[in-house]
Amino acid sequence: MISSERFRKVSIWVCIAAVVTVTVLLQRMRGDERAGADSSPAQVGSAQLQPVSKQAELAAKVVVAFHGLAPTLEPSKLLDQVAQLKEGPFTERLGRTLLVGFVENWQAGIDQAKTIALPEGAVDEARQLRDLAIAAMEKRAELAKAGDADGSGAVDEINAMRPMLGFFADAVGPDAPSKVWTALAVLFAAAAWYSIVLLSGIIALVVLAVLAASNKIRPRLVQAPSPHAALVLGETFLLWITVFLSLNVLLVAVLEPWAESLSASVQLLASIAVMICSLLIALAYPARRGIGWIELRTLIGLHRGRGVGHEILQGALCYVSSVPLLAIGFVVFVVMSKILEAFTGPSAGPSHPIVELFGDSTPFQVVLLYLLVSVCAPIVEEIMFRGFFYGHLRSTVVPRVRVVSVLVAALASSAVFALIHPQGLLFVPVLGGLAVGFCLFREMRSSLIAPMVAHGINNAVTLTIGITLLS
Repeated sequence: MISSERFRKVSIWVCIAAVVTVTVLLQRMRGDERAGADSSPAQVGSAQLQPVSKQAELAAKVVVAFHGLAPTLEPSKLLDQVAQLKEGPFTERLGRTLLVGFVENWQAGIDQAKTIALPEGAVDEARQLRDLAIAAMEKRAELAKAGDADGSGAVDEINAMRPMLGFFADAVGPDAPSKVWTALAVLFAAAAWYSIVLLSGIIALVVLAVLAASNKIRPRLVQAPSPHAALVLGETFLLWITVFLSLNVLLVAVLEPWAESLSASVQLLASIAVMICSLLIALAYPARRGIGWIELRTLIGLHRGRGVGHEILQGALCYVSSVPLLAIGFVVFVVMSKILEAFTGPSAGPSHPIVELFGDSTPFQVVLLYLLVSVCAPIVEEIMFRGFFYGHLRSTVVPRVRVVSVLVAALASSAVFALIHPQGLLFVPVLGGLAVGFCLFREMRSSLIAPMVAHGINNAVTLTIGITLLS
């Protein structure tokens, strides 16, 4: 490779690393800003309190559900599931005290609620909400002494707190246990689904490994025919990720002042538009660098493979085979989380901003969610990550040594894929493990259809579980 080509390659990698680093830092800053908006009295928060997050409500439902299943379980064990709420916004810290009252005793909840500091940004509103929570728990304790063990007389207080505390408010009333059984059933169904898919995936990976070792299946990936073509693939990916992330930053800056007045539908449509626009802009670049559309489709796998129907079936197999890799990543995530918790204490779990739309979405917004998450994202991200970026790495990193080239390309492209998602650094092994599975089928199938289908199935399953749990 001549020096100019080597310079182009190194420049591509350095620029991609820089863009990803900036993205991670911006996500971290935004996450810290949201988490700490009203977390301490010394910090000036927003002019008004923010309702509890959907993720926090789900954690509360799990605590209530397991308390109903195992009422003799030590309260501290149950409350460990919501330990991270102690470091969250004021409403979530206050909501946790209602759970303390529910699973331990109401006086303990009252005592903890009284110690919660008020945020400077919304002192009066916070004091009123805290006083309401304390009054509700005091009334619940009085009702219990009077024989109303279920707390049916605390409905007025519950309704007053629900807009800010969500399900946490229900913990004071009689309907809390009945409202969690659907969530519990969904959790058990999800556990059963992933157990079956995990076992099937392990079997599939073993079979594929045996077939590959015996040369009964061979990789079909088409490498770039020249160093220039390989570099254009990398440059196109760099252009896309820069445009995509820049448009997202611009979108947040433009919409944030009107976020409360804009409907979720507008925000979802804007996100879909950003994905489509960034893809179209990037796809226009290779032609300007001398790579025609027919050649490009071959290089990035944007073709029918052995037939659309056959590749769709391979996509289902790709999904099943990728779940064990996801599971390995999840184990790494749990271990890393425990290690970090030992040094820094409980922290919020991984979450995507789109989760906040799950609970109150209209039917039209649900359709848009599925369109964004299960159609647009798989198509755009697979074209860019498994098409352009993986193809670039496979054609530039010791391409003649297939095992090394596949390993490096799969790990590097999957790491970048995971890093630009907003779930946080600790969740990178989970998303990265899933992406490695997509890379392997890109290598074997050549066509992107299988990874696209697998990506869509994974996102659809996750979205369905989330909407069902939080609706």
